[in-house]
Amino acid sequence: MSSHPMGSTTSPHPQQIGTARSALRVRAFRYVLLGSFMSQIGTWMQTIVLGAFIYDRTKSPLAVGVITFAQLGPMLFLPTVGGWMTDRFDVRKFILIMQTWQVLCVLTLAYALARPELYFTGVFLCVLGVGIGNAMIGPAWGSSVPSLVGPENLRAAVSLNSTQMNAARVIGPAIGGILFPIIGASGVMLLNAASFAFVMTAVYLVRFPARKPGANTTSGLGGGIEMLREDPFVRRIIVSVFALALFTLTFLYQLPTIAGANFGIDVESSAYGWLYACLGGGAVLGAIGLSTFLVRRDPFKVIRAGLIGVIVILGILLFVRQAPLAYPLIFILGISYQLVVIGLNASAQSHVPLERRGHLMGLWMTALGGMVPIGMLLAGTVAEHTSITVVIGYGCVVAVWVTWRLRPSKMLELESESTRLGLASTS
Repeated sequence: MSSHPMGSTTSPHPQQIGTARSALRVRAFRYVLLGSFMSQIGTWMQTIVLGAFIYDRTKSPLAVGVITFAQLGPMLFLPTVGGWMTDRFDVRKFILIMQTWQVLCVLTLAYALARPELYFTGVFLCVLGVGIGNAMIGPAWGSSVPSLVGPENLRAAVSLNSTQMNAARVIGPAIGGILFPIIGASGVMLLNAASFAFVMTAVYLVRFPARKPGANTTSGLGGGIEMLREDPFVRRIIVSVFALALFTLTFLYQLPTIAGANFGIDVESSAYGWLYACLGGGAVLGAIGLSTFLVRRDPFKVIRAGLIGVIVILGILLFVRQAPLAYPLIFILGISYQLVVIGLNASAQSHVPLERRGHLMGLWMTALGGMVPIGMLLAGTVAEHTSITVVIGYGCVVAVWVTWRLRPSKMLELESESTRLGLASTS
């Protein structure tokens, strides 16, 4: 059997096109997926250890919140810049430059955490630097990595990419929790910096598909806004993601509050660790399902099923207070929300030509990641003055509204309208 070049997107088994197996046959995609997985484990090690370290030194939830904002805040405005740069410059060089920047920030963070006295401003600036890198690189990564497998395998590639991210989300905190008392926070940061070598090596070795030059590559920083205004299909997806991130998906970050306030689970106990693992495990299973037996299903019917699952589980969580029931409910919630998020991401990317996907992913990351800090502040304020059950309730209501907006018949109509306008991908 002949070998395929590192940038090849040809599958040797056409009858299996569109599946996870077909996507994984592309060697370049396998390399990048594995490198990203190893690096993501390091990132999650840093996330869990840094939060614990800051709280241990300050005993201040506000300090932890400030550091979290430093990491996530750049998602509010920088993904559009990253999306423009992705569509304008060499993607591979851009990713490597931004990852080098992140390594330098993490190394500096390791030095700051090794000091006898906590230098909070220095830690904040280092984490902000990492957050800026994440916000800038996100559109490039999200649009370019799935493109390695070709348009016929894009949905499977998006699902596999999400699978490795969620698997790292489960593995990374576990390893970080074990290593923290042994090598300290600074040692964990050094390991995270070293983990970048895996993904940077993979990116260096592969060649991403070339983006065709055209009007869209020179549309400037406003290209994403222009896309949002012109394309009704993209606009419907991005507005729906915006609403879900702001009001519904807050359960991802308020899980400790839900566990403690509604189920009486000690968030410092192994019981909470298992609850968190149920959320991550469900997310992994949902992503695997989308890249295997669900890959040929009508995407918006799958998304609708996921939304219905979110609505039903959130509705049950309004009333259930028995701790043993929390585990299967959160597991199903993990499956359901992944069907929605990955399904919408893959549908949007399949719809848009490659040379415009940087702008698209800039919009996507602003709508999803950028709304996280605002949604957390809103949920925290509401929960503090009322209860976390109220937060679950309004999240459920918004999910019902989004389900109506994303009904399959309407999305088919909008996709046809976008195609008539010449905005959809022809591949």
